[in-house]
Amino acid sequence: MNDALIFESLFLIFLFANIALGFYLYLREAKSIREHRNKVPHVFSGLVSLDAHKAASDARLYADKVNEIRHLSNLVLVLLLTFGGGVTWFSTLLTNQLGSGLFTQILFALVVALAFLVINALFLAIAKNPEKNSSYLILRNFGSTRSKVSNVVFFVLIVSAVLTCWSIGVSSWWILAWAVSAALVIGASMVSRTVAYPVHPLADGELKSRLDKFLEKIGFESQGVFAADSDRLGSGSGVFISGFGTNKKVIVTESLIERLNPSEIEAMIANEIGQYKFQTGFKAYLPYLILSFIFFGLLAYFSTKPWFFQGLGISSGFDVNHGVVLVLFSLAAYVFFFPLIPLRNALLWKAEENAERSSVKLVDWNAMISGTAKFASDKAGSVTLDPLYLVFNSTRTDSMHRIMDIQHLAPRHTRQRDSWLPNA
Repeated sequence: MNDALIFESLFLIFLFANIALGFYLYLREAKSIREHRNKVPHVFSGLVSLDAHKAASDARLYADKVNEIRHLSNLVLVLLLTFGGGVTWFSTLLTNQLGSGLFTQILFALVVALAFLVINALFLAIAKNPEKNSSYLILRNFGSTRSKVSNVVFFVLIVSAVLTCWSIGVSSWWILAWAVSAALVIGASMVSRTVAYPVHPLADGELKSRLDKFLEKIGFESQGVFAADSDRLGSGSGVFISGFGTNKKVIVTESLIERLNPSEIEAMIANEIGQYKFQTGFKAYLPYLILSFIFFGLLAYFSTKPWFFQGLGISSGFDVNHGVVLVLFSLAAYVFFFPLIPLRNALLWKAEENAERSSVKLVDWNAMISGTAKFASDKAGSVTLDPLYLVFNSTRTDSMHRIMDIQHLAPRHTRQRDSWLPNA
């Protein structure tokens, strides 16, 4: 058995295993939601009615089903591009029309990415459901329009930078591409922290005075607490910290102020400060730096192996087209690395856990739990999700898992048997 046939066999095995795994995870998720559909979790008692809980459960099931079909459609597109001859046909078409220069290679990679984006956009349109809570669930599964646009712009920059580095022709091009992409990722992360949300200073009063004293007490230097009309800040928690150094602003949504008491607002701010500290330091970028270094190293290696192209159904001669190689390797990585997604998400969850571990020492952990429950009560927070499904499909833990984590991390001597807490 030659190398090309071995690689082809492995690729197809992993691809169909992805389909089977995705279907299995969806069945687990559906079972978990249905089993808990007819009873509101204890922590949400008094916050969510049974009818609202059932509606949220049904909306989540619908969104997850659409998400699973979307995943299957992406894998079908991978097959069409590789063994279906899509990459060969489109690359030949562009080369005949525009030549084989850098612009053509960038355009090729961007158009293929656009095909996947169109599929995701179609399923986003299908997933739109007039039922209550569905808009929030769709945002969790597919992302907001604003995030989609920023992701597209960022992707164009990354692809253009990588292919430009590759076109230089030096043997260490992949290290240069890794360094440039890392700089872009870190830079984009910093820019996202300086996004100008429409805010206004918090009105003078007891709440402002209390929050200012709280920030001073914990030693968090900032320009103070501001209020925002939008309910979709960058963190998705109703609290967001923008800026760096002494120019930081603690932004709280008006809906959070209306629904939570001062102790709960303090707790939510404390948690976001913990998130901020663990998301802006070098350790926050270390997983990406390591994984992207491996990605570009493997890209450089596979780009010189004829069996890599033959194993994906591509005829010889395309190894000189860097855009084609980048697309093929990205498709292969999408298939082979799917089982490793939990490892990436586990690292992100660990950062959340560290943030919660530091914040429970600063505030009343009961207030942190009640604040989390109140904020999530109209955002399908009461829906009981399957842990295994969640670790494959979400970079952040859900409300129920966060609440249990906070309980577990709270100093032991402060734990009390409150009747409304789960597993107290």
